[in-house]
Amino acid sequence: MKAGALKLPSQSFSFDAGLETLNTGRRFRAKKRGNMKLPEIGDTITTQKALELCAHFGLDYLVDRINANPDIYKDWPFDGCSGLPDEVMGLFTGCDWKDITYKCCLPHDLCYGYGEIENDIERERVDETFYNDLVTKAGMRKWLASAFLSAVRIGGAEEFGLSFSWGFAHK
Repeated sequence: MKAGALKLPSQSFSFDAGLETLNTGRRFRAKKRGNMKLPEIGDTITTQKALELCAHFGLDYLVDRINANPDIYKDWPFDGCSGLPDEVMGLFTGCDWKDITYKCCLPHDLCYGYGEIENDIERERVDETFYNDLVTKAGMRKWLASAFLSAVRIGGAEEFGLSFSWGFAHK
């Protein structure tokens, strides 16, 4: 296995965009380079780690948003795909659970956590991207990805104020 590759039970793949981070006062700059260690389920996502992950996944608008006011965000525990244990989700869907967790749920969580409060248009765009990622990156059947889309549209509503609701990383 080449250096920096992520070894999964059934496959090995390398994320193309890693990071070199530089702290300049309170600002964060990311230079995509190499590979990045992704969080394990249960790891705490700090604002700094979120910046690195957002840059890794090409979520530059979130990097800019977090940099503009980093003190309004709190640390949060990465729970994989909220709602079901990730391994069960893999069995239920027939997809590799690590593909679902790391290629779909983690970027979706970042977008939800740092999403602009009361911005329903942004949330809808994020959820549509999640659906597309489930189909194209995890290989999920469209009808099943549609069920997951419905679940996040209902369960992730900001009004619920849950640990996975829209804007959950805001203090």
